[in-house]
Amino acid sequence: MADCRAVGTIGEAGARRDHARFESGVPSLIARSRVTLGALLRAALGFVGGAATVVAAAESGTTVDAVTRCLSCHLAAEGGIDIVGLRALDGLPEEWPFLYEDAFDLDMDGVAGTMRFVSGVDSPLPGLYGEALAAGRFEDFAEIAAGVHGISIEGPAEMARLRATFESLSPDPEPPDATDLAAFEARGCAACHVTRAFEHDGRTYRPLSDFLLHDLGDGPRRTAPLWGCPECLSASGHDDTNRSP
Repeated sequence: MADCRAVGTIGEAGARRDHARFESGVPSLIARSRVTLGALLRAALGFVGGAATVVAAAESGTTVDAVTRCLSCHLAAEGGIDIVGLRALDGLPEEWPFLYEDAFDLDMDGVAGTMRFVSGVDSPLPGLYGEALAAGRFEDFAEIAAGVHGISIEGPAEMARLRATFESLSPDPEPPDATDLAAFEARGCAACHVTRAFEHDGRTYRPLSDFLLHDLGDGPRRTAPLWGCPECLSASGHDDTNRSP
């Protein structure tokens, strides 16, 4: 049985890798690849100026920068990264999770979902990133992941380069098939994986997530955005007996 929760951070394409986790429940993003870092960089970093120098440094054991180290965990076979929709997520309406929060199932549809607020620059933000909704911005989630791995992001300039690099390599979500989407809704999946759309940069996106925490019997987890997993729309989904009251 396919489990739609296997799509992890920010809607990775395909199943979530077997990441280690730290106490807050955020995936630690540790790479479990069987290929060398040098091979990964050769395959997917040809677009970066001076890539040959970076590859040589990686293979010799020389310290490499934060951007390269973070990319080494997320490079996909297709040449991009395994995180879908980073650019699109910037356009998610601020009110999105507020529209769906129902912590006590007051509408009695059998689904309870809770927002998580996290630290922001000037005020608390609704969490959007990570299985535990640990961050409201890319930069904050990057700092969390970097801290888990002992990676130092050296100031705003390197953080900006990290974000720009990840966004440039993040696949843009494709529109779901209309027939699959209708069947998905008919099975009741849209109670959490809401099919509402939003517009951003002239495109229409459906993240297929309410960006809330739900407990299906194994602790609260964010509704995984399925916009990077078209096969999940036709999968059998969760066991309804585990749905929280």
